[in-house]
Amino acid sequence: MDFETILASVAGAVGSKIVFHPLDTIRTLQQTSTNFSYRLPLRRYWSGLGASVALTTPAFTTYMVAYRQSKRELTPYFGSDSMTNYIISGTNAELASSFIWTPMEVVKGRMQISKSGTSTFKLLKSIYATEGIKGFFRGYWIGIAVFVPHSIVWWATYEKAKTFLVNNMLPPNSTYADLSPGLIACASVVGTVSAATAANFLDVVKTRQQLAVSDEIKNIRPDDAKGVITVAKNLIKEVGLFRAMVKGLHIRLMHALPSGVLSMVIVETLNPDINIKSSEGKEFEEEEQILG
Repeated sequence: MDFETILASVAGAVGSKIVFHPLDTIRTLQQTSTNFSYRLPLRRYWSGLGASVALTTPAFTTYMVAYRQSKRELTPYFGSDSMTNYIISGTNAELASSFIWTPMEVVKGRMQISKSGTSTFKLLKSIYATEGIKGFFRGYWIGIAVFVPHSIVWWATYEKAKTFLVNNMLPPNSTYADLSPGLIACASVVGTVSAATAANFLDVVKTRQQLAVSDEIKNIRPDDAKGVITVAKNLIKEVGLFRAMVKGLHIRLMHALPSGVLSMVIVETLNPDINIKSSEGKEFEEEEQILG
């Protein structure tokens, strides 16, 4: 078990969530069309923070450990900087952590759009009483459809950006561990913008489906509860196809950019991901030559 990655991931998850949760609240309100204003009562900016921190920490930790472990295991076969490695490792990371991400998003999202100020415990009891355990996994499959490609795009662009920076901004024979926090931040920006833009439409659909049975959504779009296709049709009917593709994207980036940058800077600073190809690649090549 990679305990250094676990500790670094916990620090990154908690730090980014506490600092940038208000932007996530605004993003949820914008995506669901329950509130278009940035001006809210102060307490509402922090709705769902407890559930978010409690579940994001194990989810992000599982995600990072799964990605790095998968990447290391696949390196002898595909190389550390191959697109195949990024695709498989990103997929494994998302599948391993999705069972935690989905309940977190359901609980957090309902608290964010709720105007009644219900407690986390009362909301948990309400969801379980009315929907059973399945209520916490509402939107699970659309979440997989959103975040598997999101993870692939994010890691592919982030890793390629890091490789570019190592090769062009650092002295020869440098590794990922030599990247400064500023350069890590640049790579994270590239990955976040690419992935968030590519997956935005499906992310909005996912958020709306997860919250479709809440009182706030039932009052304005009661047929959203019919399923993901109805949610998508209602979204396009509401704002048109193009605007549906970018709905809330600016708010999503306002939240995802600083949050993602802070998370990865903390993780990579506390426990940098070494350039496996640079440090071990020659050993693999020499071994292959000997065996050949």
